Amino acid sequence: MIEHKLTEQEKRRGFLGLYFGRVITTISTALLGIFLPIFLYELFDRNIHAVLAYYFIAGLVYMLLVAKGAQFLNRFGFRKALVVGTIAAAAVNTGYYFLTKENVLFIMPLIIFLLVVFRMLFWIPYHVDFALFTKKGNRGRQVGFLLATLTLLGVAGPMIAGYVITNYGISILFTISIIVFLLSIVPFSFIPRTNEKFSWDYARSWREVFEKRNRAVVLGNIALGAEETIGVIVWPIFIFLLLDGDYFKVGALSSFIAGATVLMQLSLGHYLDRIGNKKHVLRIGSILYALGWIVKIFVVTAFQVFIAGIYHKFAKIFTDTSFDAIFYELAADQGHYIDEFTVLGEVAVQIGRVASIVVVGVMALYMSIEWTFVIGALAALSLNALYGKMEQRA
Repeated sequence: MIEHKLTEQEKRRGFLGLYFGRVITTISTALLGIFLPIFLYELFDRNIHAVLAYYFIAGLVYMLLVAKGAQFLNRFGFRKALVVGTIAAAAVNTGYYFLTKENVLFIMPLIIFLLVVFRMLFWIPYHVDFALFTKKGNRGRQVGFLLATLTLLGVAGPMIAGYVITNYGISILFTISIIVFLLSIVPFSFIPRTNEKFSWDYARSWREVFEKRNRAVVLGNIALGAEETIGVIVWPIFIFLLLDGDYFKVGALSSFIAGATVLMQLSLGHYLDRIGNKKHVLRIGSILYALGWIVKIFVVTAFQVFIAGIYHKFAKIFTDTSFDAIFYELAADQGHYIDEFTVLGEVAVQIGRVASIVVVGVMALYMSIEWTFVIGALAALSLNALYGKMEQRA
């Protein structure tokens, strides 16, 4: 629950703090993002089930502790949580730096612990504060501006990362990532205090997941989590294998694809605010995005990866910008219960991730991994569940 109303100056300062903090952290994720699952895949001797097990355990533990984390934040404070969570993210990358086949059983549990700490301390405050610091009527533009900036950073990042890995090894990237995460502490330190209080107990947090009135939000976020699993874990490994383990080609293709989408991201944010009907954009975008996953099943060359990637990124602009704008609008509409609503969405995302990892693991036993893209397609269509909540609100 929120205990005081923010002034316009505080909202502006808060948005800029979140914006610049997220931009700095994204420099790190732009370098590592597509290569982290590949790094783990190689570390585990190309055993995709070991990679899935890592993400499954981390997702499951976080899912079970999200509500407890929110209760802890009542005492700890959101601004402090963002700072300490960022330090935990730097510590995670320190763990990756030292991770080898010989010490994996010792280092990996520590990495999972630090990753869960980062997620608990960072994402709940980030989403709550973003909903608070953005303005109704301008939220689509602000979301589009942020996502376009993050996409722009993703243009050069993968290509640079591919070059660095090829010539100097991935340890250099982990070092850069550690430094960058620590730099993001500065803007996060200037975010205004919001004095939020999470009022649900642990049992109620889980009961709300199954309440009929929350079904649209829960299903939409479960779909988001499931789709992210395919995009973040399976797709990078697939193109790595398709390109015969050429890190530079993987990075270069990812950079070219990202570069083709930046201006469209900004334009859509303005369009969403102007038409004020984000649910129709989400509906169209989710259909186009689902088709993109189906197309990717049949990709067999680098050129096809590029063409399919551009199309898919184009469709993803519609789903990401509209989905995020709708979610933040719904969160802002909750008034005193904005942080409870955010926790509900976060739990649902983790359910989607954990469930989809299990399905991917089973499918990978009997068929090649590109057929798991069907999960991404089904999840993309299910994103439409969120606009059911918009219709209830209308």
